[in-house]
Amino acid sequence: MKKVSVLPLFDRLVDEDVDASSEIEARRFISLDELKESITKDLTFLLNTKISPFWVEYSKTMKIPFSYGINSTAPSSAETVFEIQDLEERIRQTIADFEPRLKNVQIQILTMGVTPGNADVLIDADVIAGNLRVPLSFSIVMET
Repeated sequence: MKKVSVLPLFDRLVDEDVDASSEIEARRFISLDELKESITKDLTFLLNTKISPFWVEYSKTMKIPFSYGINSTAPSSAETVFEIQDLEERIRQTIADFEPRLKNVQIQILTMGVTPGNADVLIDADVIAGNLRVPLSFSIVMET
């Protein structure tokens, strides 16, 4: 299995075997499949974290660089084409703000309201892994 990317910092900090008093040295590189899994997990957390528009504006005013999550004014039940396009743009902007491993991000809401409170989101993007640019497509469930 070819290693293509450095393991993200958060993944390096997680103790996967808390009962072991000593563990093997942390892995530094991951495969493309592991990278996809890491990105999917990170985006699921990101897009299911809501942030108040007040906090977004406050963080800009106070020059606080941290306002993690998607704007909570994203529609909870996008029904019209305009509402769906607005939600897709908010997702695209949130990914651009917080996920530097992805470029050329395309978003498509696959289902909205089939499962109440959830949206299936298809993400197509190029993953930047070192000198590689690999097209990647995956879906996540976003709580709305």
